[in-house]
Amino acid sequence: MTRTSAEANFSELIQKPKDTVARMQETPRKGITLHRRDDEDLYLTTAARAAAAAEVVDSTTRMFVALMKSDPKAADMLTRVFPEAFPWVRFLPDAAVRKFLIEFLETARAAADLGTVAPLAPLIAAWKSTAEIHADPELRARLLEPAEGDLGPVEAPAAEAE
Repeated sequence: MTRTSAEANFSELIQKPKDTVARMQETPRKGITLHRRDDEDLYLTTAARAAAAAEVVDSTTRMFVALMKSDPKAADMLTRVFPEAFPWVRFLPDAAVRKFLIEFLETARAAADLGTVAPLAPLIAAWKSTAEIHADPELRARLLEPAEGDLGPVEAPAAEAE
């Protein structure tokens, strides 16, 4: 089996940069995972490869947004096939699946404009947590119970606090 990316310790990149980059270039994805002892691993690839990936995300997102806006049947079809990408949406009510799809595509489009996919991770995590609540009737029932007593002060949302 061919590995899609190489792995190395960050110190190898510092000590032998040419050898480490050469290992990266030999892999199909032209990337290398750099392990760091006291911090999160890094992934190194070429700028051209990163730009190409961003372009694919951007154009694919724009295509799906245009498809959803142009034809209500297309929006229904995308909602039906969405569970192939996110199997856990099967636990969401139908209206929530559609809302997640729209929010996902709008966020992906905005993130692509900024050149980052970072905003998508918390969005997916939030919707996945919502699906987990719907998948567990006991948990859902507990969360829907009225709270008792004073739960303390509530901070203003960030947008209003400024």
